[in-house]
Amino acid sequence: MPAVTARRSLAWAGYAASAWAAAYAIGVRGYQGLGGTLGLAGTFEDPAGMRQASLAAGAGILLVAVGALAFVRPWGLRLPRRLVIVPALIGSAYAVAHALTAYITKPLDAAGVIELHFHGWAQRDQTAQFLWDLCFYEPWFLGLGVLVTLGALHHHRRTGGSRKTERRLVAATVVVALALTAYAVALVVARS
Repeated sequence: MPAVTARRSLAWAGYAASAWAAAYAIGVRGYQGLGGTLGLAGTFEDPAGMRQASLAAGAGILLVAVGALAFVRPWGLRLPRRLVIVPALIGSAYAVAHALTAYITKPLDAAGVIELHFHGWAQRDQTAQFLWDLCFYEPWFLGLGVLVTLGALHHHRRTGGSRKTERRLVAATVVVALALTAYAVALVVARS
C-alpha cells in the first residue's frame, strides 16, 4: 500500500490573495484615483480620465479581494467549485502574463530593441515609469497571480478535488499564462 503524504494547507493563500488585492485596490488605485501622484512618472493629457480609470480598476481589483475569500470562507463552499476555481485561474494567468510581458518588453525598449508607445501622457519620465512598473506594479501582478492560484488550489482540495486534477489545473494555468505572455509580447513587438 502506498504511503499517504499529508498536504500542507494553503488556506493562508486565500486570505493573502484577498489582502494583497484589497491593499492594491485601495492603497494604489484608490489613492491615485483620488488624485495621489506617488508612483506616477509624469502627467496625463486627461487627468480626470486617468483618475476615473484608476478608480474603476480599483473597484475591479476589490472584487478580486472579495472573490478570493470564497477560497477559504464557508460561503465559498455553497458555490459550484468550477464557478470559484475557473475564473480565479484565468485571472491568475492574466495577472502573471501582465507581469511577464512587462518584464520582457520594457527591458527590450530600454535597450533600444523595440520602441513602446505610451499614449495619454502629457509628460512622462521613461526611466521612472519603467522603475515603478518593474519594481512595484508588476511584482504586484505576479504576486497576485501566484496567491490566487494557491488559494484556488486550496479551494480545490477542500471541496474534495484530486491531486491529479490539481496538477492539471496548475499546468493549465501555467500554459495559459505563458501563451498570453507570448501573444502579448508578439503584439507589442509587431506594433513597435
